[in-house]
Amino acid sequence: MKKTFFLAASIALLVFNSTVSAKNVTLDELQSSQANFKPAVNITAKDVNSNHWAYKSLENITRKYGLLVGDANEKFDGSKPLTRNEAAVILVNLIGKVEQEKINIDQSEKVQIDILKNELSEEITALTGRVAVLEDSVSKLQGSVSNIESTDKKTFKAGYGEDFKLNGSFQFKYNGVVQKGADSTTFPPNFSIPLADLRFSGKMAPHLNYLAQINSQRTWGGASSSTTTGGLLGDVYVSTDIFPHHTIFVGQTRIPIGIEGTMSPIALNTIDRSQIARNFSDYRDMGIKIAGSYPIVDYFLGAYNGAGQNYKDSTNNMGVGGWGMLKPLYKHPEYGKLEIGGGAYRQQNASTTVATRYESQTYGTAIGYKYKKFGIKNEWAYRHGYGAIASDGTIPVAKGMFAETTYDLTKKIQLVAKYDVFNPSNKQKTNTEYTLGTNYFFAGNNIKLQVNGIAVSNMVGKDSKRLMILTQYAF
Repeated sequence: MKKTFFLAASIALLVFNSTVSAKNVTLDELQSSQANFKPAVNITAKDVNSNHWAYKSLENITRKYGLLVGDANEKFDGSKPLTRNEAAVILVNLIGKVEQEKINIDQSEKVQIDILKNELSEEITALTGRVAVLEDSVSKLQGSVSNIESTDKKTFKAGYGEDFKLNGSFQFKYNGVVQKGADSTTFPPNFSIPLADLRFSGKMAPHLNYLAQINSQRTWGGASSSTTTGGLLGDVYVSTDIFPHHTIFVGQTRIPIGIEGTMSPIALNTIDRSQIARNFSDYRDMGIKIAGSYPIVDYFLGAYNGAGQNYKDSTNNMGVGGWGMLKPLYKHPEYGKLEIGGGAYRQQNASTTVATRYESQTYGTAIGYKYKKFGIKNEWAYRHGYGAIASDGTIPVAKGMFAETTYDLTKKIQLVAKYDVFNPSNKQKTNTEYTLGTNYFFAGNNIKLQVNGIAVSNMVGKDSKRLMILTQYAF
């Protein structure tokens, strides 16, 4: 017998674990244990009657060498049919046993085994294909386990609780003004560190986690050269996942309104957020938030004190709201990833004068679609109560939208184009930004280089153009 065939038979023998056992391995058991794998060829299911020569040969040989053809009670029933697939499994087990235990078989039995091999060659090929697929999957699984173990070695163990981790991120940006315009004071030509943070996280107890984020950003040049932007603390909360599909956060988190405004800055496709994100949702507040995640929908609900990041509420500005996203194609990922959703957020304005207080209401919708290398997303938002009340008592209204398209040129290079329009008042004062850029992923979002060219059309002031470059590192 050829060594290659015995090697395949021995592998199959080890996989199916039926070398010495008198209990037979059936096709159903094989299919059950291999539910996630496809055979190399289609397996037929022709029955072999008890009066078939192959059945009688198997009966004679397997009785002698301890591999019975029978039911789970180890009773040989010659009246029941035997499928060709079951016969192939038994034959492979027999060959493996003969090879492993170096059993001497007579010439007539060798002839019968060779005949059976030829008769069941198609089924044996299918078994060998399944074993090869299983070996490949086991190899991948071992690699995944090795990666998990390597990651776990880098996890600190705290004296109180466990899984203490230290993560962080850093961004370095240059903004070059090609043409000065109305927004040149907001985006002056300078270097800056828009993000520099450290995050401490871990478990306090089963189903009870914590996270504390420390921020420190600085801009060089201009009036803000000696100041830092934002507060010292970013996300700071205690969370629990005790309820299935839900996580509850208590502390300081991003408010649940909008998509781009609530994203981490290291995950953005463009250097700057859209104008609606900058003005409506890119901030944190103190409160409680519930996040739910199911295959077909993700949603967020929250209640906050309304004072903003790192401030206590002294003016009764409490806000409540939520956001949800449907995933209609979750059962058909081959057609891409589609998300459709929206939400609302309501709170009192920040005025301390009761006579001028009003309720701020923010509404938004979004849609995103990703198919292979192509991606597109669109978001629209509207706020009733944006800024101070006008002298005639009119409550200000602001609205805007953006559309963004990406194309993955290679695994490391992504092209991006963005149209972004925002109107900050009741009057026609639209500011429109056109962005073309590219992202180079050295190591995903952990090490990334972004280059953006932005042209601004301003209906109130002078148009402008700027070139922005950003590098980031996250660990």
